[in-house]
Amino acid sequence: MAQRTASQLYFDLIRLFKQWPIDKSKTGRDLGECLRQQFSKAFILGENSQVDTNEWNRFYDNMKLLISNDIKTRYQRDRNWTASGLSREQLRFLLSNKSLEANKKFMKKMK
Repeated sequence: MAQRTASQLYFDLIRLFKQWPIDKSKTGRDLGECLRQQFSKAFILGENSQVDTNEWNRFYDNMKLLISNDIKTRYQRDRNWTASGLSREQLRFLLSNKSLEANKKFMKKMK
């Protein structure tokens, strides 16, 4: 885990963010969107920003693990299942902004 300077971190993080997709169904609640906002606030002056390089080096290393799916490939699961018994697609729909908004309207009608 090499220590990078602030300017190296800036460009390396931009490369990583390009690999991280944004979930359009979770606008305002997407993890990638939130991380990009944190990055923008910290590196407000671009590569010339003064940041805590230790903190951002840890962030970079952890983000690289997430994006590469290293843990998922290293520790294969026998089955793909969830505690709810729903499929990945069903869970994705239930957690989308569209579904949550529909649930709010439904709950208002129930009152």
